[in-house]
Amino acid sequence: MKPIYHDLAFDITCIDTEHMRKDFVAAYLIESEGRAGFVDTGCYLSVPTLLKTLDEKNISRNAVDFIILTHIHLDHAGGAGELIKHLPNAKIYVHEYGANHLIDPSKLRAGVIGVYGELFFKQFLGDLIPVPEDKIVIAKDNDVIFLANRTLKFINTPGHARHHICIWDEKSQGIFSGDTLGVSYREFDTKLGELIFPPTTPIQFDPEVWINTIQKIMQLKPKYAYLTHFNRIQFTQHSADMLIQHINGFVDIAQTLKTKNNRHQAIKTALLDYLLQIAKDHGVDFEQAQQIKLFKGDLEICAQGLGVWLDRS
Repeated sequence: MKPIYHDLAFDITCIDTEHMRKDFVAAYLIESEGRAGFVDTGCYLSVPTLLKTLDEKNISRNAVDFIILTHIHLDHAGGAGELIKHLPNAKIYVHEYGANHLIDPSKLRAGVIGVYGELFFKQFLGDLIPVPEDKIVIAKDNDVIFLANRTLKFINTPGHARHHICIWDEKSQGIFSGDTLGVSYREFDTKLGELIFPPTTPIQFDPEVWINTIQKIMQLKPKYAYLTHFNRIQFTQHSADMLIQHINGFVDIAQTLKTKNNRHQAIKTALLDYLLQIAKDHGVDFEQAQQIKLFKGDLEICAQGLGVWLDRS
C-alpha cells in the first residue's frame, strides 16, 4: 500500500501514520540539502509507512540524521525503537524525562495495557521496542541542532506532559508542536478557520503550566503549527487564545463534576457536549453522528487526564 503524505512548503512532509484512522496522527519529515529527519514516529505499526515514504521520495535511509520525539506518548513515539533499527546514521532526540522510558519501555507498555488491555495494545499499537542507549541524545531547552544548513531549536514545553518539547524551525517560522498547541482536525475547518481544543491526556496534564507554555511559544510569533493531530495550520494569537479558552473550559467541567458519582463517565459526557457546542458555534454543520465519531478518539483520554489532575490537585 502506498503511503499517504502531504507535501508542504519549506521541504516539510506531513505523513499520515494511519493510526486508528486516517488524518488522526501525523509524523513529519524535514529535508535540507540531501539530509532528512523525522519529528515523531507514530506507533510501532506506523514504521512501514515512514520507510515507504522515504522510498517514495528517493531518500536513502543513510541520509536520515535524526528522529525528534516531541514526547513519549505512544501515538508520537511508539515507533522509535523499531524505526531507528532502519536508520543507521540517525540519533533520537528526546526530553530527559522520557529517555529512560525509551531505553526500557516496560512501564510504558504495562501502563497502556493496564488501561486499554492487551488486545488493544496488539491491534492498534503492535509492539514497543527498546532504543539502544547510545542512540539517544537529551534535548535540552534552547539547544540547537542543524539539518545541513537548517536550524532547529528545542523548546521545553510542559503542560500536556512534563517530558514534552517543541521544535522551532527557523526556515518556516513554524513550531513542530506535538500536542502542546492542541488538536485540530481538518474536517472541522470552517470559514472561521481552524477549531482547536486541548488533549488533556494522563498523567501529567497541568493547566496552569500549559497556559504559561503557550504564552512562551507565542513570543516567537510563529506562522505555523505542525500538529500531530493533524497537519499544518496557521497559528495566530487567536489560535492561542482559543486553545487557552478551551483548556479552561475543560478544567471547569472537571471541577464542576469532581464529586459526581461515576465521575469519569460524567466528565466524558460533559466533554462531548462541550465539543459539540463549540463545533456548532464554529459553524460546523455536518452530521452530528460524524462529529461524535471524530471526537470519540479523544474523549476517553481527555476524561482520564482530567480525572488524574483532579486527584492530584
